[in-house]
Amino acid sequence: MQFALDEKENQKFVSLFNQHENNIDYMLYLRDMVWNNPGIKPYKFKDKSKFEKRSSFIDELLKNRATDNEFIKKNVRWDTNLIDIDEFNNNPYLKALNNLTFESGDWSLKQKTLKAYSLFPYEEEYHYGGNSILKMSLGFFDSDYTYPTISLCDNEWMSLNPFEIRTMQIPIQIARGKVLTLGLGLGYFAFMAHLKEDVKEVHIVEMDVELIKAFNKYLLPLFPHPEKIHIHKADAFYFMKDIKDKDYDFIFSDLWHDASDGLPMYIKLKKHFDTFKVTKRMYWIEGSIVTYLRTLVIGLMKDEYYHCENEYDEIQLTIKNSLKNLVLHSSYELDALLSLQGIKSLVFIK
Repeated sequence: MQFALDEKENQKFVSLFNQHENNIDYMLYLRDMVWNNPGIKPYKFKDKSKFEKRSSFIDELLKNRATDNEFIKKNVRWDTNLIDIDEFNNNPYLKALNNLTFESGDWSLKQKTLKAYSLFPYEEEYHYGGNSILKMSLGFFDSDYTYPTISLCDNEWMSLNPFEIRTMQIPIQIARGKVLTLGLGLGYFAFMAHLKEDVKEVHIVEMDVELIKAFNKYLLPLFPHPEKIHIHKADAFYFMKDIKDKDYDFIFSDLWHDASDGLPMYIKLKKHFDTFKVTKRMYWIEGSIVTYLRTLVIGLMKDEYYHCENEYDEIQLTIKNSLKNLVLHSSYELDALLSLQGIKSLVFIK
């Protein structure tokens, strides 16, 4: 990759790369805050208004995780909100499970509690503005939230945490007719989709026999319309090879835990399903995956600009190879490269 820039355009690229560093610092800061923050004692917020609770909670967060980075401090305040817990406690599947627990082979279902005044991811992250500024969505409740989580050998596989529920809303709304979902998990998407009158069948592809057994024994009996549910024991990537356009009205893919491990699978699925003209498709946290992909691209561009050499994974090497003959002359070309279509083209997604 080469840069043929005048002084003004050069400054724009440097600004982008500086913002990229701020974005990375922000992500790392929040990861530490979410995973290592035990929560803030509720008594600190007693008798305060919703606005005061939010303001005081953010003050406590920033005091507990002090930083000199003004971008981080500003965005923690911008991105954090007090969320109405009733939106989640009234969820039909949460009510159906009703504190259910079980152990079945290596699989187990347990109840987990998110303590009041603990920070959690709420919606997908995205970039905005010419410098691809990272926008996060963070939330907290003012009371404890208890929810089920299914684990494989004590490693959490899927749960009804706020992020999972929130990011499933649009796929559930769009589902209709004959529906296919790749990945079983806790069965949340299947349950919510099958409740809809305009959803006639829900087909689930899952390769783990023990998980299927546990689902059939403990979870499927809780479905009001179990006759709508059809499980196919198969590897999703083999199963998809036989799927043709119009076989299903809607396909939802949910095979990954987060954007980084989802990107390679997302690419494989997109390459196959984007040939379809009729069947609608959606991918869990697609926005986060594209944001992660754009972050990788900017990071690789920054390495090329400053002549840095780092170790790269397979996806990064694919992107690096796609960029090798590119010559950028202006920020207009940069904008085209970082657009949704430009980003996807780097990994050969149509």
